[in-house]
Amino acid sequence: MAKSLIGKKVLITGASSGIGAAIAMTLADQGCEVWGTTRDLTKVAMLPARLREKVNFLAMDVTDDDSVHSGVERFLAEAGGIDILINNAGFGVFGPLEEFPLEQVKAIFETNYFGVLRLIQAVAPLMRAQRKGLIINITSLAARFVIPFQVHYSATKFALAALTEGLRQELRPFGVKVVAVEPGDIKTNFNNVTQFGIKEKSPYQKWTDPCWRVIDVNMQKAPPPQVIADQVLKVILKKNPRPSYAAGDFLSTKFPLLARFVTDRFKEKLIRIFYGVDFH
Repeated sequence: MAKSLIGKKVLITGASSGIGAAIAMTLADQGCEVWGTTRDLTKVAMLPARLREKVNFLAMDVTDDDSVHSGVERFLAEAGGIDILINNAGFGVFGPLEEFPLEQVKAIFETNYFGVLRLIQAVAPLMRAQRKGLIINITSLAARFVIPFQVHYSATKFALAALTEGLRQELRPFGVKVVAVEPGDIKTNFNNVTQFGIKEKSPYQKWTDPCWRVIDVNMQKAPPPQVIADQVLKVILKKNPRPSYAAGDFLSTKFPLLARFVTDRFKEKLIRIFYGVDFH
């Protein structure tokens, strides 16, 4: 157990399952006092006993201003302050860009981007005033390597990466650190809750079907959420963390470095081949 983490007050969004739950448990085991958000508190009783014992859950819908404000107020009342904010809540979508309903596109931005922004605007003034704190945004390698038919998801994560980079500069004079952790494929329930937007008899279907099969197979072979939790822990323990950290299997951690040495056109070709959509 790291002495520097004992008693640290941590708020994590989307902590009831997957990556969020793994991070919450890991930090709690390190001596942090962890609060996790969930949209439905009635489901907390069905969570694993150890998670319920280690993590304080509070209700929050990151797409709702009032819910975020009341959730943060409750967290501060119980915790008495904040040291670390981890923005993890999010979901995916799949379907041709032109066919995807605009309302669903707005919905994913409300969660994956504006949800993060709401938490930051609620918490950043506190960290700025105390001249210390750490904000970790869980982005995605999909922001760097856009998968066909997951464009809207990538767009939210690309926007979040830009937010992280800019916020890092703005909060630096106040002693607040901002970092992006970029997961690759991680074996979670992510694919099961992905929203689809493909029209019947879509002209894209001969590409969407093989692409989704590859995505699903990769998910089954992917490492567990603990690898992301371990990376988050390493970031927290660093005195001066880098702006971003890729995390996942070996390829996920090395691909960003390798991509620097190939042209954009070649990178696109590799993505098409990998996801089975390099058809003519």
